[in-house]
Amino acid sequence: MIDYRKAESLYRNSVKILKGVQLGNGGCLATPKGERYPYVYPRDHSFCILAFIDAGMVNEAKKALKFVFRAQLDSGAFPQRYDTHGKNASYKPVQIDGTGLILFAFSEYIKKTNDLKFAEENWERVEKAADYIKENFDEAKSLVFTPNSIHEFPPMEEGLEIWANCACSAAARELNHIASLLKTEFKHSELAVEIRDGITRDLWNSRVNSFIKTVRLKESSSVETNPDASEIAISEFGILPDTDGRVRSTVKRIEKNLWNRELGGICRYPKYEGRNNGGWGPWPHFTLLVCKHYIRLKNRKKADEYMNWVLNVAYKNQLPEHISTKKEFEEYVSDFTEASLLRKDRAILIENARKHPMFKKGIAYITLPLTWPHAEFIRAWTLYKNTFK
Repeated sequence: MIDYRKAESLYRNSVKILKGVQLGNGGCLATPKGERYPYVYPRDHSFCILAFIDAGMVNEAKKALKFVFRAQLDSGAFPQRYDTHGKNASYKPVQIDGTGLILFAFSEYIKKTNDLKFAEENWERVEKAADYIKENFDEAKSLVFTPNSIHEFPPMEEGLEIWANCACSAAARELNHIASLLKTEFKHSELAVEIRDGITRDLWNSRVNSFIKTVRLKESSSVETNPDASEIAISEFGILPDTDGRVRSTVKRIEKNLWNRELGGICRYPKYEGRNNGGWGPWPHFTLLVCKHYIRLKNRKKADEYMNWVLNVAYKNQLPEHISTKKEFEEYVSDFTEASLLRKDRAILIENARKHPMFKKGIAYITLPLTWPHAEFIRAWTLYKNTFK
Protein backbone atom coordinates (compact mmCIF):
# COMPACT_ATOMS: atom_id res chain seq x y z
CA MET A 1 0.00 0.00 0.00
CA ILE A 2 0.98 3.60 -0.55
CA ASP A 3 1.90 5.87 2.35
CA TYR A 4 -0.48 8.70 1.40
CA ARG A 5 1.04 11.10 3.88
CA LYS A 6 4.49 10.57 2.38
CA ALA A 7 3.17 10.89 -1.17
CA GLU A 8 1.27 14.08 -0.39
CA SER A 9 4.39 15.55 1.19
CA LEU A 10 6.45 14.75 -1.91
CA TYR A 11 3.68 16.18 -4.09
CA ARG A 12 3.66 19.47 -2.15
CA ASN A 13 7.42 19.77 -2.34
CA SER A 14 7.38 18.91 -6.04
CA VAL A 15 4.99 21.82 -6.62
CA LYS A 16 7.29 24.02 -4.55
CA ILE A 17 10.32 22.94 -6.62
CA LEU A 18 8.54 23.67 -9.91
CA LYS A 19 7.55 27.11 -8.66
CA GLY A 20 11.12 27.70 -7.54
CA VAL A 21 12.72 26.85 -10.90
CA GLN A 22 10.31 28.99 -12.93
CA LEU A 23 11.99 32.25 -13.82
CA GLY A 24 10.25 35.60 -13.94
CA ASN A 25 10.17 35.33 -17.74
CA GLY A 26 8.37 31.97 -17.55
CA GLY A 27 11.26 29.63 -18.32
CA CYS A 28 11.60 26.52 -16.13
CA LEU A 29 15.15 25.49 -15.31
CA ALA A 30 16.03 21.80 -15.47
CA THR A 31 17.68 22.16 -12.05
CA PRO A 32 17.87 24.99 -9.54
CA LYS A 33 20.76 27.41 -10.03
CA GLY A 34 23.96 25.98 -8.58
CA GLU A 35 23.11 22.48 -9.74
CA ARG A 36 24.11 20.83 -12.98
CA TYR A 37 21.54 22.09 -15.50
CA PRO A 38 20.67 25.78 -14.91
CA TYR A 39 19.14 26.02 -18.40
CA VAL A 40 15.69 25.74 -19.94
CA TYR A 41 15.42 22.57 -22.01
CA PRO A 42 12.23 22.40 -24.12
CA ARG A 43 11.75 18.72 -23.25
CA ASP A 44 11.95 19.23 -19.49
CA HIS A 45 10.11 22.55 -19.83
CA SER A 46 7.22 20.79 -21.58
CA PHE A 47 6.81 18.32 -18.73
CA CYS A 48 6.80 21.23 -16.28
CA ILE A 49 3.93 22.76 -18.27
CA LEU A 50 2.04 19.46 -18.17
CA ALA A 51 2.61 19.22 -14.41
CA PHE A 52 1.44 22.79 -13.89
CA ILE A 53 -1.74 21.89 -15.77
CA ASP A 54 -2.36 18.78 -13.68
CA ALA A 55 -1.72 20.76 -10.48
CA GLY A 56 -4.27 23.39 -11.54
CA MET A 57 -1.52 26.01 -11.95
CA VAL A 58 -2.70 27.23 -15.33
CA ASN A 59 -1.23 30.71 -15.00
CA GLU A 60 2.24 29.20 -14.57
CA ALA A 61 1.61 26.93 -17.55
CA LYS A 62 0.61 29.88 -19.74
CA LYS A 63 3.64 31.87 -18.61
CA ALA A 64 5.89 28.93 -19.53
CA LEU A 65 4.28 28.66 -22.98
CA LYS A 66 4.79 32.38 -23.59
CA PHE A 67 8.50 31.93 -22.81
CA VAL A 68 9.08 29.36 -25.55
CA PHE A 69 6.89 31.07 -28.13
CA ARG A 70 8.84 34.31 -27.66
CA ALA A 71 12.09 32.41 -28.21
CA GLN A 72 11.04 30.23 -31.16
CA LEU A 73 13.72 29.85 -33.83
CA ASP A 74 13.22 31.19 -37.36
CA SER A 75 12.99 27.58 -38.54
CA GLY A 76 9.93 27.08 -36.35
CA ALA A 77 11.75 24.69 -34.03
CA PHE A 78 12.64 25.17 -30.40
CA PRO A 79 16.38 24.75 -29.75
CA GLN A 80 18.07 22.13 -27.59
CA ARG A 81 18.22 24.58 -24.67
CA TYR A 82 17.88 28.24 -23.67
CA ASP A 83 19.78 30.34 -21.16
CA THR A 84 17.94 32.16 -18.38
CA HIS A 85 17.28 35.13 -20.70
CA GLY A 86 15.60 32.99 -23.36
CA LYS A 87 18.59 33.04 -25.69
CA ASN A 88 19.62 29.96 -27.67
CA ALA A 89 22.33 28.23 -25.60
CA SER A 90 22.42 24.95 -27.50
CA TYR A 91 25.52 22.82 -27.75
CA LYS A 92 23.73 20.08 -29.69
CA PRO A 93 21.45 20.10 -32.76
CA VAL A 94 17.71 20.67 -32.38
CA GLN A 95 16.04 17.76 -30.62
CA ILE A 96 12.81 17.48 -32.54
CA ASP A 97 10.93 15.79 -29.72
CA GLY A 98 11.24 19.10 -27.85
CA THR A 99 9.29 20.81 -30.61
CA GLY A 100 6.63 18.10 -30.59
CA LEU A 101 6.38 18.24 -26.80
CA ILE A 102 5.88 22.01 -26.71
CA LEU A 103 3.02 21.64 -29.19
CA PHE A 104 1.57 18.80 -27.13
CA ALA A 105 1.79 20.86 -23.93
CA PHE A 106 0.18 23.84 -25.70
CA SER A 107 -2.73 21.61 -26.74
CA GLU A 108 -3.17 20.25 -23.22
CA TYR A 109 -3.24 23.80 -21.85
CA ILE A 110 -5.95 24.86 -24.31
CA LYS A 111 -8.01 21.73 -23.59
CA LYS A 112 -7.78 22.39 -19.85
CA THR A 113 -8.54 26.12 -19.93
CA ASN A 114 -10.47 26.67 -23.19
CA ASP A 115 -8.26 29.76 -23.59
CA LEU A 116 -9.10 30.14 -27.27
CA LYS A 117 -7.82 33.71 -27.34
CA PHE A 118 -4.32 32.48 -26.45
CA ALA A 119 -4.67 29.68 -29.01
CA GLU A 120 -5.60 32.14 -31.76
CA GLU A 121 -2.79 34.52 -30.83
CA ASN A 122 -0.23 31.74 -31.12
CA TRP A 123 -1.70 29.60 -33.90
CA GLU A 124 0.74 30.97 -36.47
CA ARG A 125 3.66 30.02 -34.19
CA VAL A 126 2.15 26.60 -33.64
CA GLU A 127 1.80 25.90 -37.35
CA LYS A 128 5.33 27.21 -37.96
CA ALA A 129 6.62 24.65 -35.44
CA ALA A 130 4.54 21.97 -37.14
CA ASP A 131 6.07 23.04 -40.47
CA TYR A 132 9.49 22.20 -39.00
CA ILE A 133 8.30 18.73 -38.04
CA LYS A 134 6.82 18.25 -41.52
CA GLU A 135 10.10 19.33 -43.13
CA ASN A 136 11.81 16.50 -41.25
CA PHE A 137 9.13 13.96 -42.15
CA ASP A 138 10.40 11.07 -44.27
CA GLU A 139 7.60 10.48 -46.76
CA ALA A 140 8.85 7.03 -47.73
CA LYS A 141 8.93 5.79 -44.13
CA SER A 142 6.07 7.94 -42.74
CA LEU A 143 8.30 8.83 -39.80
CA VAL A 144 10.07 11.94 -38.52
CA PHE A 145 13.85 12.02 -38.89
CA THR A 146 15.64 12.68 -35.61
CA PRO A 147 19.17 14.20 -35.65
CA ASN A 148 19.51 13.49 -31.92
CA SER A 149 16.94 12.75 -29.29
CA ILE A 150 16.22 11.83 -25.73
CA HIS A 151 19.28 9.78 -24.76
CA GLU A 152 21.87 11.62 -26.85
CA PHE A 153 24.12 8.70 -27.78
CA PRO A 154 25.80 9.23 -31.18
CA PRO A 155 25.90 5.55 -32.25
CA MET A 156 22.11 5.48 -32.01
CA GLU A 157 21.28 8.91 -33.44
CA GLU A 158 20.43 10.25 -36.89
CA GLY A 159 17.48 8.04 -37.58
CA LEU A 160 13.84 7.30 -36.94
CA GLU A 161 13.53 7.32 -33.16
CA ILE A 162 10.48 6.15 -31.26
CA TRP A 163 10.25 8.79 -28.50
CA ALA A 164 10.45 11.71 -30.94
CA ASN A 165 7.97 10.15 -33.35
CA CYS A 166 5.47 9.39 -30.60
CA ALA A 167 5.74 12.97 -29.29
CA CYS A 168 5.23 14.44 -32.77
CA SER A 169 2.32 12.14 -33.60
CA ALA A 170 0.59 12.98 -30.31
CA ALA A 171 1.15 16.70 -30.90
CA ALA A 172 -0.44 16.53 -34.35
CA ARG A 173 -3.36 14.50 -33.00
CA GLU A 174 -4.10 17.05 -30.29
CA LEU A 175 -3.63 20.03 -32.60
CA ASN A 176 -6.37 18.63 -34.82
CA HIS A 177 -8.63 18.85 -31.77
CA ILE A 178 -7.54 22.43 -30.99
CA ALA A 179 -8.14 23.43 -34.62
CA SER A 180 -11.72 22.17 -34.34
CA LEU A 181 -12.24 24.36 -31.26
CA LEU A 182 -10.96 27.32 -33.28
CA LYS A 183 -13.23 26.33 -36.18
CA THR A 184 -10.26 26.10 -38.51
CA GLU A 185 -8.07 23.33 -39.91
CA PHE A 186 -4.62 22.26 -38.80
CA LYS A 187 -2.70 22.30 -42.06
CA HIS A 188 -0.73 19.16 -41.17
CA SER A 189 -3.77 17.25 -39.99
CA GLU A 190 -2.61 14.07 -41.70
CA LEU A 191 0.64 13.85 -39.70
CA ALA A 192 -0.88 12.23 -36.60
CA VAL A 193 -2.13 9.15 -38.42
CA GLU A 194 0.79 8.97 -40.86
CA ILE A 195 3.38 8.95 -38.09
CA ARG A 196 1.35 6.52 -35.99
CA ASP A 197 1.16 4.15 -38.94
CA GLY A 198 4.90 4.51 -39.53
CA ILE A 199 5.59 3.70 -35.88
CA THR A 200 3.39 0.62 -35.82
CA ARG A 201 4.81 -0.62 -39.13
CA ASP A 202 8.55 0.07 -38.96
CA LEU A 203 9.32 0.44 -35.24
CA TRP A 204 7.65 -2.80 -34.19
CA ASN A 205 10.00 -5.78 -34.08
CA SER A 206 8.36 -9.20 -33.93
CA ARG A 207 11.61 -10.98 -33.03
CA VAL A 208 11.95 -9.13 -29.72
CA ASN A 209 8.15 -8.71 -29.43
CA SER A 210 8.51 -5.01 -28.71
CA PHE A 211 8.67 -1.56 -30.20
CA ILE A 212 12.30 -0.59 -30.70
CA LYS A 213 14.42 2.47 -30.03
CA THR A 214 15.76 3.57 -33.43
CA VAL A 215 16.14 2.73 -37.11
CA ARG A 216 19.26 4.56 -38.25
CA LEU A 217 19.54 5.98 -41.75
CA LYS A 218 22.46 8.37 -42.20
CA GLU A 219 25.88 7.11 -41.24
CA SER A 220 24.85 3.50 -41.69
CA SER A 221 21.57 1.65 -41.92
CA SER A 222 21.00 -0.28 -38.70
CA VAL A 223 18.25 -1.41 -36.39
CA GLU A 224 18.66 -0.73 -32.66
CA THR A 225 16.77 -3.50 -30.88
CA ASN A 226 18.30 -3.24 -27.40
CA PRO A 227 15.67 -2.31 -24.79
CA ASP A 228 15.40 1.38 -23.99
CA ALA A 229 13.15 3.16 -21.48
CA SER A 230 12.12 5.69 -24.14
CA GLU A 231 10.05 2.94 -25.78
CA ILE A 232 7.48 3.70 -23.06
CA ALA A 233 6.50 6.62 -25.32
CA ILE A 234 4.13 4.29 -27.18
CA SER A 235 2.11 4.20 -23.95
CA GLU A 236 2.81 7.67 -22.54
CA PHE A 237 1.62 9.56 -25.62
CA GLY A 238 -1.37 7.34 -26.32
CA ILE A 239 -0.17 6.16 -29.70
CA LEU A 240 -1.80 2.83 -28.93
CA PRO A 241 -4.06 1.99 -25.98
CA ASP A 242 -2.35 0.61 -22.87
CA THR A 243 -4.47 -2.51 -23.32
CA ASP A 244 -2.90 -3.22 -26.74
CA GLY A 245 -0.81 -6.39 -26.66
CA ARG A 246 2.13 -4.67 -28.33
CA VAL A 247 2.18 -1.97 -25.66
CA ARG A 248 1.98 -4.54 -22.88
CA SER A 249 4.81 -6.63 -24.31
CA THR A 250 6.98 -3.52 -24.81
CA VAL A 251 6.50 -2.54 -21.16
CA LYS A 252 7.20 -6.11 -20.04
CA ARG A 253 10.50 -6.07 -21.93
CA ILE A 254 11.45 -2.75 -20.32
CA GLU A 255 10.69 -4.21 -16.90
CA LYS A 256 12.55 -7.44 -17.50
CA ASN A 257 15.69 -5.82 -18.88
CA LEU A 258 15.86 -2.38 -17.26
CA TRP A 259 14.71 -2.93 -13.68
CA ASN A 260 17.88 -2.45 -11.62
CA ARG A 261 18.32 -5.65 -9.63
CA GLU A 262 20.51 -4.02 -6.99
CA LEU A 263 18.79 -0.66 -6.48
CA GLY A 264 15.36 -1.18 -8.02
CA GLY A 265 13.82 1.35 -10.41
CA ILE A 266 13.92 1.58 -14.20
CA CYS A 267 17.23 2.35 -15.93
CA ARG A 268 17.30 4.22 -19.22
CA TYR A 269 19.08 1.44 -21.08
CA PRO A 270 21.19 -1.68 -20.37
CA LYS A 271 24.61 -1.08 -18.88
CA TYR A 272 26.97 -0.01 -21.63
CA GLU A 273 30.56 0.79 -20.76
CA GLY A 274 31.48 4.38 -21.56
CA ARG A 275 27.92 5.59 -21.99
CA ASN A 276 26.86 6.22 -18.41
CA ASN A 277 27.06 9.83 -17.26
CA GLY A 278 27.27 9.75 -13.47
CA GLY A 279 27.17 5.98 -13.12
CA TRP A 280 24.61 3.53 -14.48
CA GLY A 281 21.43 3.28 -12.46
CA PRO A 282 17.65 3.85 -12.25
CA TRP A 283 15.81 7.08 -13.10
CA PRO A 284 12.70 8.18 -11.15
CA HIS A 285 10.89 9.81 -14.05
CA PHE A 286 11.15 6.75 -16.29
CA THR A 287 10.03 4.62 -13.37
CA LEU A 288 7.01 6.92 -13.04
CA LEU A 289 6.22 6.65 -16.75
CA VAL A 290 6.01 2.87 -16.36
CA CYS A 291 3.96 3.40 -13.19
CA LYS A 292 1.44 5.49 -15.14
CA HIS A 293 0.99 2.68 -17.66
CA TYR A 294 -0.18 0.44 -14.82
CA ILE A 295 -2.34 3.18 -13.30
CA ARG A 296 -4.16 3.55 -16.62
CA LEU A 297 -4.64 -0.24 -16.66
CA LYS A 298 -6.00 0.06 -13.10
CA ASN A 299 -3.42 -2.48 -11.95
CA ARG A 300 -2.98 -1.09 -8.47
CA LYS A 301 -0.55 -3.75 -7.29
CA LYS A 302 1.97 -2.95 -10.03
CA ALA A 303 1.36 0.79 -9.79
CA ASP A 304 2.05 0.65 -6.04
CA GLU A 305 5.30 -1.23 -6.65
CA TYR A 306 6.65 1.57 -8.82
CA MET A 307 5.18 4.41 -6.79
CA ASN A 308 6.64 3.03 -3.58
CA TRP A 309 10.08 2.79 -5.16
CA VAL A 310 9.94 6.48 -6.08
CA LEU A 311 8.72 7.45 -2.61
CA ASN A 312 11.54 5.47 -1.02
CA VAL A 313 14.26 6.91 -3.26
CA ALA A 314 13.20 10.49 -2.53
CA TYR A 315 15.63 12.14 -0.13
CA LYS A 316 14.04 14.82 2.05
CA ASN A 317 11.24 15.14 -0.50
CA GLN A 318 13.63 15.63 -3.41
CA LEU A 319 14.11 13.39 -6.42
CA PRO A 320 17.41 13.03 -8.30
CA GLU A 321 18.04 12.64 -12.00
CA HIS A 322 19.12 9.09 -11.19
CA ILE A 323 21.00 7.07 -8.60
CA SER A 324 23.83 4.59 -8.91
CA THR A 325 25.96 2.49 -6.65
CA LYS A 326 29.08 4.16 -5.32
CA LYS A 327 31.15 1.62 -7.28
CA GLU A 328 29.43 2.44 -10.58
CA PHE A 329 29.79 6.15 -9.86
CA GLU A 330 33.53 5.94 -9.16
CA GLU A 331 34.06 3.92 -12.34
CA TYR A 332 32.47 6.81 -14.24
CA VAL A 333 34.64 9.38 -12.42
CA SER A 334 37.79 7.40 -13.18
CA ASP A 335 36.99 7.00 -16.88
CA PHE A 336 36.11 10.66 -17.41
CA THR A 337 39.04 11.93 -15.33
CA GLU A 338 41.60 9.89 -17.25
CA ALA A 339 40.08 11.03 -20.55
CA SER A 340 40.17 14.72 -19.43
CA LEU A 341 36.40 15.08 -19.87
CA LEU A 342 35.54 16.65 -16.52
CA ARG A 343 34.00 19.89 -17.74
CA LYS A 344 32.41 22.26 -15.22
CA ASP A 345 28.94 20.70 -15.09
CA ARG A 346 30.39 17.24 -14.51
CA ALA A 347 32.65 18.54 -11.76
CA ILE A 348 29.54 19.98 -10.05
CA LEU A 349 27.80 16.60 -10.42
CA ILE A 350 30.73 14.75 -8.83
CA GLU A 351 31.17 17.20 -5.96
CA ASN A 352 27.46 17.18 -5.08
CA ALA A 353 27.17 13.38 -5.27
CA ARG A 354 30.17 12.80 -3.01
CA LYS A 355 29.02 15.22 -0.32
CA HIS A 356 25.47 13.83 -0.22
CA PRO A 357 24.76 11.84 2.99
CA MET A 358 23.66 8.76 1.01
CA PHE A 359 27.11 8.47 -0.55
CA LYS A 360 28.45 7.12 2.76
CA LYS A 361 25.81 4.40 2.48
CA GLY A 362 27.06 3.38 -0.94
CA ILE A 363 24.54 5.21 -3.16
CA ALA A 364 25.34 8.17 -5.41
CA TYR A 365 22.50 10.66 -5.84
CA ILE A 366 23.04 12.32 -9.21
CA THR A 367 21.76 15.88 -9.78
CA LEU A 368 19.42 16.54 -6.86
CA PRO A 369 16.82 17.87 -7.39
CA LEU A 370 16.13 17.43 -11.10
CA THR A 371 12.95 19.23 -12.17
CA TRP A 372 11.55 16.60 -14.55
CA PRO A 373 10.98 13.78 -12.01
CA HIS A 374 9.16 16.24 -9.74
CA ALA A 375 6.95 17.26 -12.66
CA GLU A 376 6.39 13.61 -13.43
CA PHE A 377 5.54 12.82 -9.82
CA ILE A 378 2.89 15.56 -9.83
CA ARG A 379 1.36 14.01 -12.94
CA ALA A 380 1.61 10.41 -11.73
CA TRP A 381 0.27 11.08 -8.24
CA THR A 382 -2.63 13.11 -9.64
CA LEU A 383 -3.50 10.27 -12.02
CA TYR A 384 -3.13 7.73 -9.20
CA LYS A 385 -5.52 9.57 -6.89
CA ASN A 386 -8.07 10.17 -9.65
CA THR A 387 -7.95 6.49 -10.67
CA PHE A 388 -7.90 4.79 -7.28
CA LYS A 389 -10.30 7.00 -5.36
